[in-house]
Amino acid sequence: MRLYAVTVPGPDAELAADRCWQAGVAGIWESEGPDGTTTLRVGVEVADVAGFEAALADLAPRDVTATDLVELGTRTVELAATGGAVCLQVPPTVFGDGRHPTTTTCLALLADLVEPGTTLLDVGCGSGALSVVAARAGAAVTAIDVDPVAVDATLANAAANDVGVDASTAPLAELSGTWDVVVANISARAVMELSEDLWRVCAGTLVVSGILAERWSSVRERLGGSVLERRSVDGWVTASVTRS
Repeated sequence: MRLYAVTVPGPDAELAADRCWQAGVAGIWESEGPDGTTTLRVGVEVADVAGFEAALADLAPRDVTATDLVELGTRTVELAATGGAVCLQVPPTVFGDGRHPTTTTCLALLADLVEPGTTLLDVGCGSGALSVVAARAGAAVTAIDVDPVAVDATLANAAANDVGVDASTAPLAELSGTWDVVVANISARAVMELSEDLWRVCAGTLVVSGILAERWSSVRERLGGSVLERRSVDGWVTASVTRS
């Protein structure tokens, strides 16, 4: 993951953020400068760097991976949930604080899929937004992420909200057993690469997100199955799919 800074006049910040999301960034943090400008710090997966730089070339994005991470503080985010809001502490290097369209649409779909006793696997849990909200609704949640900082954040957020989540860095390919609901809010590329294992561990409904609208047809073809519901918000697709 690389961190870029994009500085624009304050009134242009929302448009610039939209362009960043369309370019496939994984997360955005905004900070306002004393001169009326806004700096967007955006996380970009290494494989997407060339496309991001090309798409935002006119805004001169600066690679600040080596210098700016220490300037970012932990964010506090509050999300609506069963039994009252959950509060998340999101470390500066962890993406997924519940405010991105992909996360909000995942939460909306999961609301109809999760009830007490549901088993749920969260693939790429980030700060634990989906895991903690699902656990609050009564699900038995297993969460995995390749980033140990994300796993620590998920465990801490679960504990802080008085719910239990089994989180680890276990690779998806090494998991055994099945879950009623599997949610993967990652990226189109990752969903396609992991599709076989996602279906292997899914006993019911698979929810996929983090997919730019123009990539949906490729993801849909690779996944197969039947689409129960598809939502598109700000150029991002989230869908629930079953085998039949």
